[in-house]
Amino acid sequence: MKTLSGKEISKIGIGSYGIGGRGHRDMEITEKLEDEKYVDALVYTLDQGINFTEIAVGYGHGQSLILFKKALDKSTVNRKDIFLTHSLYPRDLLSIKDANRDVKSFYEIMETDYADSTLVTQSFIKKFGEDSTYSFLHEFLKTGKTRFVSLSNASPECIRNFKKEFNYKFYAHEGHLSFEIRVLQDREIFNLCDDLGIKNIIWRPLRRNKTFLHNWDLLVELAEKYQRTQSQIVLNWLCNLGYSPMVMSVSQKHIDENIASTNFTMLSEDYERMNDFRPSASNYHPPKIDFNNPSEGDSIVTLVNDFENHYN
Repeated sequence: MKTLSGKEISKIGIGSYGIGGRGHRDMEITEKLEDEKYVDALVYTLDQGINFTEIAVGYGHGQSLILFKKALDKSTVNRKDIFLTHSLYPRDLLSIKDANRDVKSFYEIMETDYADSTLVTQSFIKKFGEDSTYSFLHEFLKTGKTRFVSLSNASPECIRNFKKEFNYKFYAHEGHLSFEIRVLQDREIFNLCDDLGIKNIIWRPLRRNKTFLHNWDLLVELAEKYQRTQSQIVLNWLCNLGYSPMVMSVSQKHIDENIASTNFTMLSEDYERMNDFRPSASNYHPPKIDFNNPSEGDSIVTLVNDFENHYN
């Protein structure tokens, strides 16, 4: 997949949730920094060649998209040189009409007439119905308002149905995978997407740096062996799997560190050890995800935050 201008998509992308503060429109904003810090970090990231992200109008009460647009305008990068996925979350929307208004807001803020991909979650499909959702997305594809469509946090059945409906226009599935949290990997979600020719995009792969508070023996060993940081080991492993992790930092040092994570290769047996790792069963009670009954068991969306509760 390439940008509209024909540029290859970078191996890692920008994690936009948290730009302008953490939270959706139905949440209180937390951890907010000065706007200039986000804009400067995004300008630097874009100018270094990181050219894809997923963003929602509801992130940061709208500030995420506004600040991203400011950064894009200040950077040396053209809109057609980035692959921008616009996400629609049902928590922000009461109806399909609301979704249409959300899309219109995206175009207006970004001063664009297209998204590279329009993303819905499985919960979006459940809330508004498969027929309405598919019709909604087909209209954008037909009119050129979006180049592709994407899914997030979906079950194998939902992914297969989406692929059958949209075929090659189904660009990517976004899910969580980190060093500790392998529930989607163990449910064969990522392998299924590989088999169907769907890109795997990984959100919050570093668990907001909570992974490294554990100093897992394997990560410590590999970081020493390859003279890299633990975050670089994790990002390198994910890229080696063919996946595209999205990360965000306001620190130029950490941005450079993230980019450099793709510039080395580990031994095949070390990648296998990374693949095989699971937290000790005696200390860990893995989350139980029920795609068909999301109110039962653990929430797929909160896997990142819930790990510490599941780990003894």
